Amino acid sequence: MPLPLSYPGLKCVLEHLEAVKRAHIIGRSPGLQKIDKLIPLCLGSLTIDSDIVTLNKLSIKCNKKKVKFQMKRKTISRQISESQEDKMNKLINYYICGRSIIHVDSLNWCDSFLPDDNGVNLKFRVNFLKALFPEDFETVIPLIDPRSFPLKTLVTIPNTSTFDKHVVKQAETLILNIMIDHIVTVEDLKKLNNQTVVLDRFSYSSMNIISLIKYHIETKKDIGTTFMISSLANCFINTMLDEFIPAFGEFRCDLYGVDERLVRVLSQFSIPINKKSRIQVYAIEVAEENCPYKIIVKPVPEISGI
Repeated sequence: MPLPLSYPGLKCVLEHLEAVKRAHIIGRSPGLQKIDKLIPLCLGSLTIDSDIVTLNKLSIKCNKKKVKFQMKRKTISRQISESQEDKMNKLINYYICGRSIIHVDSLNWCDSFLPDDNGVNLKFRVNFLKALFPEDFETVIPLIDPRSFPLKTLVTIPNTSTFDKHVVKQAETLILNIMIDHIVTVEDLKKLNNQTVVLDRFSYSSMNIISLIKYHIETKKDIGTTFMISSLANCFINTMLDEFIPAFGEFRCDLYGVDERLVRVLSQFSIPINKKSRIQVYAIEVAEENCPYKIIVKPVPEISGI
């Protein structure tokens, strides 16, 4: 008869077991339930919303009358008489709270939910964080393990305080979802130290980027950040590039060295900043993405003779 797993061996197996399968096994083993919360949980993705919890491919949605479990197009509903808020709290506490650490590759926090006393020591180790609104952002940041910083990717919306936060400025990639009523100023953009800043999807004035480039030309200050402006519509991208022509028309050129999905029929620019660097501006199309049309504003080293 094979020997049973030791605790270190069992811990290693459970920690690296796919989270939904792990929950399925734990729910049927009273013995494992006693140690489950002591073993770190590893998730590919986790979403916390006001009425839904999603763990990897398992979606658990609460409404006033029932709880619905959905995975791989299979749905199971359970009638539960408790209030929607109580259902959500129990779900989150069962799956999340009471653990010292949860490894999550992608955390999407869409609610100002605060864990109860069982979750006061809860910490998420994350690579990708999406927390759009200020109240969600303020709620989730204290729950992030400090070893997660700087984040690989942070998705949020711009607001008055966003650009002053160290967590925002130090993320490798910062994705800003620009709503119609949001304004991103040159002063805001000058505060950012990210490797890449993506201005995503919605209405945005290219004059802010133009003014930022002009500021760096005047001060001869290097830009360390690549800006990417994404849109659903190619006409929006065309209009933006047209605005670069009166500002930087003398620096229009063919960027044959660019190894991307360059849209060559649109204007391209190579703008010198100082003796060591210049900025390339061009459009690309990535058909498989939600916002396929993009303008790239990318700092590159100056090459003698160009």
